[in-house]
Amino acid sequence: MATPLEEAVQTGFAPAMQYLMEKGRYFPEVVSSFPTMSVNIESTLLTGVYADQHHLPALIWYHEDEQRIVNYGTGIKEVMKTGFTPFVNDMFYQLNNVHLSKDVKTIHEELAERGMTSASINNFVYRGYSERKIKLPKPLQMLTGDKSTWDMQTPSLWSLGAFSTFNPRKKTPQLFSDNYKESFRETKHLIKKRKLPYFTICTVQDLDLRVHLKGPMDIAGIHKIDRELQKLLGLYGRWDEALKACTWIILSDNGHASMGHKRKQYVIDLRKRLKGFRIMKDTRPTRNDEIALAVNQRTAFIYCIGTSVEKKQVIARLQQDRCIDIIAWGEAGQTHVVSGEKAGHFSFVAGGDYVDTYRQTWTIAGNEKLLDLTVKKNRVEYSNYPDALARLSSSLRSHKGDYVVATAKPGYEFQDKGSPIHVDGAAHGSLHKQESSVPMIVVGTDSEPEYERIVDLKPWLLRLLGGG
Repeated sequence: MATPLEEAVQTGFAPAMQYLMEKGRYFPEVVSSFPTMSVNIESTLLTGVYADQHHLPALIWYHEDEQRIVNYGTGIKEVMKTGFTPFVNDMFYQLNNVHLSKDVKTIHEELAERGMTSASINNFVYRGYSERKIKLPKPLQMLTGDKSTWDMQTPSLWSLGAFSTFNPRKKTPQLFSDNYKESFRETKHLIKKRKLPYFTICTVQDLDLRVHLKGPMDIAGIHKIDRELQKLLGLYGRWDEALKACTWIILSDNGHASMGHKRKQYVIDLRKRLKGFRIMKDTRPTRNDEIALAVNQRTAFIYCIGTSVEKKQVIARLQQDRCIDIIAWGEAGQTHVVSGEKAGHFSFVAGGDYVDTYRQTWTIAGNEKLLDLTVKKNRVEYSNYPDALARLSSSLRSHKGDYVVATAKPGYEFQDKGSPIHVDGAAHGSLHKQESSVPMIVVGTDSEPEYERIVDLKPWLLRLLGGG
């Protein structure tokens, strides 16, 4: 996040990033996607569209057609609840090969069509055009009993833990590794062997894990990552030579909100809040179940799966909790918003006389303060919820189902059975700017994206590469 990054730079804890900031451009408030969860953000970055088009709604969600919970890895307890074998299949096969919409193209696919190579290093979203036959790594074969061969489509250069590496050496799958050096080692290998393609995306997950535990202002993790970045730049002899060789982009995917100190006070237990409804206990509903829950830290999807329950009943119950910030749902083509904390109702739909910061047009009605909007002479400006209209409406159209999206106030997070809790640490997932505004450093070009949003990076990258 911008504040700890700037502190690390100012106090000498991040000399490589300081050098890149001085030589390039610094964007402290790039808008992420919503919910602010990894696979949703990676999908938006690589496809250049929000979830209403790429159809990867969140880290955990309910699949209406298959009548089951899909979990890409929210926490070990929830994974055990949803089942380890389905989780492995969803995370490492279904996500890229089935769930990510075929109607959109990733940057890897776009570049391949232009005869340009690309690399993905430790990204969970990576779909490309190179066909591979992959078996699960032996540890996962032992845990799942799955020894089948998967047909995968990846970029021309693909590294993901024990599934595929550039270096011929063994290691555990990235999902089960907290070694922040692995991603850098793979990138170093490409540079040393002079195999760096036109475009490389390299993900380092470890800082996210540290911040969850230690809170948003942890800079020790930034220091560790910066040391590896120094070594990477040093491969070119001098750092200025590295800038001549490549365009460098350092980007965060989401921020974090500090969590409260008392579990009983700052954790919103949705099963207790929705007591009286028949809530699905396992990954698949029984005949009498009325509600399914998918908790993504500070955002929750509440699904009406039974004929005996209506959304208005669920919404009325959620409105009774002042810890719930935003309650939103789709109806009759419009997006509707109420709150547990504020009075009133707000609705909006794309197209109309109101124009926002990103030249998107809207028709709006009701109390715009529910989304902290400022409306002047048909101009809509955002504050605590950047690009709220597009991001919220896209989430409510990201997948099939009759559902409500709720976000928690800063300091609070949702809980279901097995959900990870971050009391005394930090969490993300919501629409709030604490999690939605992220820093980016760009060095090696004077060009910049049309808008400072992750959804706008793909067309900009293609222009930089001469491919769009």
